Amino acid sequence: MPDPTAPAALPEPTPSPPAGYLDAVGGQPLLPVAQRAWAAAAAQAWSDPARLHHAGRRAGMVLDAARASVATSLGARPEEVYFTSSGPSAVGIAVQGLLEAAGGGRAVVTAVESMAVLSPVQRWASEVDQVSVDRLGRVDAAALADALQRPAALACVQAANAEAGTRQPLAEAGPLARAAGVPLLVHAIQVIGHETVPDEWDVLAASARDWGGPAGVGVLVVRTSARWTPEENPDRGWVGGFPDVPGAAAAATALEYLLPGQSEESERLRLLVDRVRHEAPLRAPGLVPAGDPVDRLPHIVTLTCEGVRGEALVTALERRGVAIASGSACTADTRMSSHVLAAMGLHSDASVRVSLPLGCTESTVDLLLDSLADSVADARGDLP
Repeated sequence: MPDPTAPAALPEPTPSPPAGYLDAVGGQPLLPVAQRAWAAAAAQAWSDPARLHHAGRRAGMVLDAARASVATSLGARPEEVYFTSSGPSAVGIAVQGLLEAAGGGRAVVTAVESMAVLSPVQRWASEVDQVSVDRLGRVDAAALADALQRPAALACVQAANAEAGTRQPLAEAGPLARAAGVPLLVHAIQVIGHETVPDEWDVLAASARDWGGPAGVGVLVVRTSARWTPEENPDRGWVGGFPDVPGAAAAATALEYLLPGQSEESERLRLLVDRVRHEAPLRAPGLVPAGDPVDRLPHIVTLTCEGVRGEALVTALERRGVAIASGSACTADTRMSSHVLAAMGLHSDASVRVSLPLGCTESTVDLLLDSLADSVADARGDLP
């Protein structure tokens, strides 16, 4: 079993997140190999990859190579891989294109989908049915089957929840959608780069920053069997806006670098999160971990808080050198309550999310745990 005190189980140079930084969902440093790939591509592939002149053809070759690399990493065909300007944009493009190809219609989604899914679905679907989840945040497969009994144009089931960390039963959801003749969109943001997604999807959306790639690159994989009509024609594999060829090259390189050591690094992070789940409630009573304690993403845990505002706790920890997030990934800056926790039937005064970046150290987790008691007391106004 990996030693959580050991450095990242990845080749040199390993990721080096700032000490105290525990907000991987909010972003993490670009991997050194991705920085080098970006610089090399920027020097050579700066032209429009759709052009026929030498500079354009050279940029096109770099973009084609990036698509082929990501396709190999994700078990897809190069022609099925598209790049976009972000993970959420990939989701929105997928939702709109799938519903457009179907001529509109009803969408079936889980109640804990990201707002990156819920917002475009509510905008473009004629009707939206949300399938319930249990207190761990896992979708009810029987309820999903019932929802798919009626004609639908789209089904959306995330690979795992980026707030509670709970994995979803794709092995059951995929066959249900297939039997109903409904394309399945899987939101895999915060999953790719940490573990393999079960091969039960028609369309997959991911974000390069999850694996140490550029924040401005999303990945959309559309099976050739899926009916998909994007609003914009893909520009040699890039959908929406001008192709960021250096960004695509950096994203592909980062994923290639990460995958061979992914399992060992993810297990190392899992052990660190286990410490947070176990020790945080002991250090600061009132903190309770949400989500499945076992069948979950390795690097994420949300803690519900009683008697304290999430923003106040984040601020108190920041003063002690620890960076975490309040609320859900989609509502942390809006003071909205978490729709994910509400769907799970969890009611608390606030929540905070700890998400470990690649290369996170034991000392950073120590700093978080050592700072919790005073930070919670400070946030509650109990300190002088």
